[in-house]
Amino acid sequence: MDIITLLDDYVTGLLKAEESFIKDLGEFPKLEQTVSDLSQRMAAGFLSLVLTNADELLRSSGRRMKRYNVQRRVMRTLISTVGDVTFEETVFRDRKTGEYRRLLGELLRLPEKERFTSLAEAKLLNEAEVHSYQRAAEAFSTGQHKVTKASVMNKVHAIEEVMPEPEVPVEKKQQRYLYIEADEDHIHRQKDGQNDGCMIGKLIYLFEGKDDVCEGRRKLINPFYFSGLYQGEQNKDLWDEVEKYIREHYDQDYLKRVYINSDGAAWIKAGKDRVYKSRLVADRFHLMKYINRVARLTGDKKLENEAKGRFYKYIYKDKLLAAEKLLTRIKNRYEGEKAVEECRIYFENNWDSIQLAFHDKKVLGCSAEGHVSHVLSERMSSRPMGWSEVGSDRMCKLRCYVRNYGREKLVDLVAYRRAKELEKRKATGTDGLIAVIQRKQYTSEQRRAFTYIERLQTRIGGNTTRKILAIREQIDNI
Repeated sequence: MDIITLLDDYVTGLLKAEESFIKDLGEFPKLEQTVSDLSQRMAAGFLSLVLTNADELLRSSGRRMKRYNVQRRVMRTLISTVGDVTFEETVFRDRKTGEYRRLLGELLRLPEKERFTSLAEAKLLNEAEVHSYQRAAEAFSTGQHKVTKASVMNKVHAIEEVMPEPEVPVEKKQQRYLYIEADEDHIHRQKDGQNDGCMIGKLIYLFEGKDDVCEGRRKLINPFYFSGLYQGEQNKDLWDEVEKYIREHYDQDYLKRVYINSDGAAWIKAGKDRVYKSRLVADRFHLMKYINRVARLTGDKKLENEAKGRFYKYIYKDKLLAAEKLLTRIKNRYEGEKAVEECRIYFENNWDSIQLAFHDKKVLGCSAEGHVSHVLSERMSSRPMGWSEVGSDRMCKLRCYVRNYGREKLVDLVAYRRAKELEKRKATGTDGLIAVIQRKQYTSEQRRAFTYIERLQTRIGGNTTRKILAIREQIDNI
């Protein structure tokens, strides 16, 4: 099939659809669907033609003939955003090593067993980041090759454990104060089809401050998110990523302080030892929860408010001993030993960071609970579902990637994964295969075809000579 046949089928289908619509103007939805289907079929056919022609360029290359023999030709189908793209791919044999190579796939950075185009895989990840694997598979309905939820899961699992590093700016920002907030989400673990306890999905986000959006609402200034499981000793790797981002994007000589807002969790407090110029700040939300839980033991609203007031008075005046004595009196008079002891431990382990939260005017309020809900819980734990360790870790990373770079950059994440996969073959052996510009000779029928295209006033690909030059230029730059 050539491009003229594609155009002829497309235009014929459009005219038939128009004729059918004119007979019954109430069938506009049917017309719209028909036009959409025809356009996708045309696009898929054109992509198939382009890839087949590219493979033909490789077969006809003089440099290829010196290094590789044609072994066989196979038909390959890729699932794309516009339907199934089927093209002919040649398998070559290296004359020196005897190795079998698919040069077109290597030049396209397309792993041999890959079934999806980069854009199609990015669309799958985009759906999976928001919806369940099953719903993501159902949303991707193009062509005859149906996508299963297992395929979606495999694409999520295939995301690299180490995400692509953010682009380092030419000039570092000068920022006096930076803020870090961190919290975790409890994700149900799936084992043998059953839930088996929980995993901790960690979330850290760095920002430069907060802007007022409207009354009672603020937004973060230039936030950047980090997430994943990072179990055990891997926790230091997570904080090292944060420190590296700060070091590469901000002038640390100009930087005065990095505030780490903490609820007292050990994994968050560990960041103080790995982030330069950092100080721990107590999260007032969690402090309030401890105080409220103890004050409610009095069983009387007046006494409860009085106890809260005294706790905050001792905090403002930096009187830890007085706060502990008040806890002891409440423990001796009311039932609730566990709540009192938990509050005492929290005071003793976080008193310095509590003081900083109340007395340093540069400290901002914490919104970690809300961010965990929107970034992680919304997809990971708000519904009854179980996750594998790999799946939960990659989904945490995926949701942060979308928030850091935008959905349109998911195709770059796909390219990064495929490049890592192809790194196993360090040298593709395809450099310079098409270095000499060769002019293709056209038959009189082909020349008439291009005249026909010009009459249709299309710009599909320009003339064939320009297409050959453009393709060769891109291949030579690999």
